[in-house]
Amino acid sequence: MSDLQNKITLTLRILNDLKQDNPITEEIPQVSDKQLFNGKKSEFDPDSSPEAWDYFKVFSGAIEKSNLKSNWNGKRLIWKSETIDIAGDCSFNFNGNKMKSFKEMKLEDFQKCKLEVCQKMHHNLLNFDLIPVTGGMNNLKGNLKYDQDQENKILVHDLGRPSKNMHDRLDTFVTFIDYSLKKRNELKQNIPCIKEIGEFFSNSIFTTSLKGENFGVLYDFMDNYEDVYTYCKEFYNIDSKSFIDRLVASGKKPIKDAESLNDYESLNDYMDLAIDYWILKGKTFLQKKLRAKILHAEQQRLSGDTMPFDEAMKEVTSGLDQHA
Repeated sequence: MSDLQNKITLTLRILNDLKQDNPITEEIPQVSDKQLFNGKKSEFDPDSSPEAWDYFKVFSGAIEKSNLKSNWNGKRLIWKSETIDIAGDCSFNFNGNKMKSFKEMKLEDFQKCKLEVCQKMHHNLLNFDLIPVTGGMNNLKGNLKYDQDQENKILVHDLGRPSKNMHDRLDTFVTFIDYSLKKRNELKQNIPCIKEIGEFFSNSIFTTSLKGENFGVLYDFMDNYEDVYTYCKEFYNIDSKSFIDRLVASGKKPIKDAESLNDYESLNDYMDLAIDYWILKGKTFLQKKLRAKILHAEQQRLSGDTMPFDEAMKEVTSGLDQHA
């Protein structure tokens, strides 16, 4: 069993124990910031490191090592795809200032345990996903906030003090993508006035790109995605429409701060969503490994290799059986 597969299997075991309220006795696997690349040990941001890209390759056969280039400071590997640059990203953020605000809430002991696990998942493989960086979508994700004066409408933060409800959340980002693609499709079907077009682009997934030179590139790239479902299938490897709907519904609700919330309902729902997401991603990873193993074993059989087919499957199916 590969090192990646071992880490995923162990992580799934811990997350399943957490959901069943069993004590957590094992350490959650972390991706190190010191890794080998091209024969040299270097420092990387874990979510765009060589190990992260080995993980991403399981989901996308289009990723080639020759197309991975270092960014300006050498700490992030960027995939130079045909039209756009793509990097890794921590989908759910339970670090730094976000954890400080979460810990100020009144939590029960088992909720504190859940929050501790979520914090340790920050640099776990299952919390890493791909995101376009051309046009600044990676920066936009961390700058989304809720406007409580407009029924918690999601806005792109620009100037001034950061809002307390900017938690760099995957569900908020997916909700914003859902809104942006639906509005884009609606505007395509009609002949909008210039004001309506301006209002859309001033607060959409394209907003950050308008400040640079890559608006056209990002817009054309996002034209490949009809809706949030096609986007999530490509970037998050989620085929379940019901789970994507759950992400969108969750992303419409801010996590209230300690001053306005005497219980932990909104944070608890968010943590449950993150845990279910990581479990879904882990199962998808193992299923893809299984399919690849089956294909390889079949190719061996056709080439005359006498290795038993069952033996070729054993190491992968054992992991799947544990987490079915």
